[in-house]
Amino acid sequence: MATTLPPVPVTGNRFVYYGVSLLKAYGNSERHIVRRLAEDYLRVAERHADSRHYGNAIHQANTVLGLLELERGRINKAEEYLVRAADTPGSPQLSGFGPNMLLASKLLEAGRSRTVLEYLNRCGKLWKLSFGKLWQWKMAIRLGRRPDFGANLTHLLDYKSFG
Repeated sequence: MATTLPPVPVTGNRFVYYGVSLLKAYGNSERHIVRRLAEDYLRVAERHADSRHYGNAIHQANTVLGLLELERGRINKAEEYLVRAADTPGSPQLSGFGPNMLLASKLLEAGRSRTVLEYLNRCGKLWKLSFGKLWQWKMAIRLGRRPDFGANLTHLLDYKSFG
């Protein structure tokens, strides 16, 4: 299937537009364009490293790319993207509400707890207001339990919550 990307607006915040387009396409299961949008978003992000949205771009694009890899059965590649999702300077949303945990949750289902624990450790520098959630999640994983990630399963992957 040919990749058809939505047109980039002439006015408005074009950087944010890339993120919203990615999340809409992912939410609508438009897999034929999601990878291209995520890769474009990462490229555009590098030109906007001073934007308050930069950290979200790195986090969201890598999370989505990891989910795509997982759908294709490429677990090792999905793990790489999970770790990359935490390699961001952060953002107001990441600092206040924390990281998205959907890819991490799916990797836990695949038995990849070591990578998820590494991700959570890295997220400690991003999520300043976790109020102990990161610690609770790590403890649950170490005890062989499934953490309740709650709203963090959808946070930053729903285009309506994009900041």
